[in-house]
Amino acid sequence: MSGAPPSVAVRLRAAFGLGSSQALVRLACSFVSIKLTAVYLGPAGLALIAQFNNLVTLGQGMLGAGVNTAMVRLTAEYADQPLRRATLWATCLRLSLGLGAAGLLLLLLLAPLLAHRLFADATQLWTVWLAGAAIVVSLLNSLLLGALNGRREIAAMVKANVAATVLGLLVFAPACMRWGTTGGIVGSLLSYCLSLATTAYWCRLSGSVEAADFRAAPSASVARQVLHYYPMLIAHATLTPLSVILVRDAVISTLSLDAAGLWQGAWRLSEVYTTIITTSVSLYFMPRLGELANQPAALRREVWRTLGAVSGVTAAMALGIYLLRDLVVKLVFSSAFDGVQLLMPVQLLGDVLKMAAWTLGFVLVATLRSRWYMAIEIVVPAVLVAGVHLLTPRMGAVGAMWAYVLAGLVQLLMAATALRTLLCDPSAGRRA
Repeated sequence: MSGAPPSVAVRLRAAFGLGSSQALVRLACSFVSIKLTAVYLGPAGLALIAQFNNLVTLGQGMLGAGVNTAMVRLTAEYADQPLRRATLWATCLRLSLGLGAAGLLLLLLLAPLLAHRLFADATQLWTVWLAGAAIVVSLLNSLLLGALNGRREIAAMVKANVAATVLGLLVFAPACMRWGTTGGIVGSLLSYCLSLATTAYWCRLSGSVEAADFRAAPSASVARQVLHYYPMLIAHATLTPLSVILVRDAVISTLSLDAAGLWQGAWRLSEVYTTIITTSVSLYFMPRLGELANQPAALRREVWRTLGAVSGVTAAMALGIYLLRDLVVKLVFSSAFDGVQLLMPVQLLGDVLKMAAWTLGFVLVATLRSRWYMAIEIVVPAVLVAGVHLLTPRMGAVGAMWAYVLAGLVQLLMAATALRTLLCDPSAGRRA
């Protein structure tokens, strides 16, 4: 009948369609951004800009991953309970502000150490300070995006992200061209600020995310519920970006800064095209897991359906990029990045393994399999970093890529083992 809700397949296709549209815009803007940094800054400049953004990602993930996941997961579960939803949002806002303030203060205190360790220049204190400001802005943006996602306002969320991506490029590009690496770092901060502004604007237009909901009384019990997500998500938010920083540092120390730039170029290409998948699935999967929290058989079917879709799409895209890798590198980078072509085949193989494991990671979080999730988040980065230190001296930069493949395989096997009862036994949907 006409008033019936859309089927799961229709909703999944819609999420992939909207998510793909958003990701394609990000893809185009990312290619322009990569091209600019490649031409104007070279491999070394690309590595430094990436280091700044990884620091922001690390801080935002450590402080905000639990709040964002709770916002999406519990907002979907409280779809018909506006009072509980308002309490959740108000509590998450207070948590975000408090954690953001604490994180900013910590970065101010550690700025001399971080400037020397991450940017190889003790005078780069201002860069660390800007990263702290960007982390606070990112926490608030993530909070609003989580509210939109949990309310199934996918169209508004996509429009906000698309607008933020385009406006961010319009700020980053001229800043990078005019002031080099310094302009790129300042432009990155301004891009985070524009993301928050556009998200707030589309929240207001959507009508489903009201400012009054964030002014409700916070709840200590809800705060404890939100904090339950933190132990496993902090491990992910901390160790994953930290492992990337350590890998880049290992390549620099073992080979050179230019070699690290080539590695960064291949890594960045993977980030860009897999964003099409992660964006689409993130829009759909976590809210869907919240809806099916008490339906084990349906949850099992949903996991298998999404895992198959993610693995198939990733493999198809990786194959296409592999066949066109020469053209892709020429279009996206400058001649200084020709070595990226040699790194891409192994990187693409690792992407397929990583994306399958990433999908199962969603299920581990949604079903609160904390011990397994934390074990994976500790073991996999350790395998990656150890593999880089072992293989890079013998194989060059491609050794870092083989370490990535090995880490992806370990991650997939561990996640599948952790979820073996759910994947094979529908009655195990909520078993910890």
